Amino acid sequence: MTAPRRNRVDANGVGLSVLEIGPEDAPPLAMLHGMRDVAWSLLPIAERLAGRHRVLLPDLRGHGDSDQPGVYTIEHFLFDLLRVLDGAGAESAALFGHSLGGQIVARFSALFPERVRAAVIVEGLGPPARPWAGDEAAELAAYAARLVQTLSIPPRQRPLPDLDFAAERLRANNPRLDPARARALAEHATRRNAAGELVWAFDPRVPSVFLGSGVAEGERYWRHVRCPTLLVTGDLAHEYWRAQMPLEWDGRFAPGELEARIGCFRDVEHRAFAGAGHMVHYDRPHDLAEAVADFLERRA
Repeated sequence: MTAPRRNRVDANGVGLSVLEIGPEDAPPLAMLHGMRDVAWSLLPIAERLAGRHRVLLPDLRGHGDSDQPGVYTIEHFLFDLLRVLDGAGAESAALFGHSLGGQIVARFSALFPERVRAAVIVEGLGPPARPWAGDEAAELAAYAARLVQTLSIPPRQRPLPDLDFAAERLRANNPRLDPARARALAEHATRRNAAGELVWAFDPRVPSVFLGSGVAEGERYWRHVRCPTLLVTGDLAHEYWRAQMPLEWDGRFAPGELEARIGCFRDVEHRAFAGAGHMVHYDRPHDLAEAVADFLERRA
């Protein structure tokens, strides 16, 4: 694997770690990972793209080697992406985002269309509608419970015994992840805290970014994305969504639900990957890299 260059960007007092590969004079491509992930996880995809692009891989605030300010909103992440592009001197760039990173890319593309040449959004359209969708009383009750639970998460994490344990946890949550890659990821997805304990390299309070957000709000932005857009989904993503919800629910989209979301975009291509879950870059890294390379060669 190519050793990336390491940079640091200031986002109004929050330090962001940015990995970079590819020629410095090539067209820029910024790649954003998802929640509880790190920039290093996208390097297998980035390496395939680095021949034609200057690839910027920031650790989102609260993740990896970036600062953990403790407060997280979608607006903060949008501002961070703006600063990453400014720091690289990129007037416009292609964007790639997975999950939370994909939601950031979609909104950024709608808000700053002049800065985005093309967008790749991988599993970034949010979860399927919850079983209580449309029932206002049930939605409010669920929101109240989520608000209390999310904002009660303590900043201190339970220590991990060792890197092997961390790799096993990654494999338990992502059973199709190659064991050797899980071990390598564990080295970058963990850090030592002030007490010298091994912990995950993300702030457990980051999920607060999703408080109050919903599909309807996302669609408002999707309809204003003007650039060519590649949407990537995994046909086993329901495994992930089902695990997130402690109730009787299969985690699948209702008939026509995913298609309706895709239809919000003006200039869109859709690639569905068989045998891939929500973490498409873990399950099908080579195929994802080839699909993204093909799209960017044609449309960016």
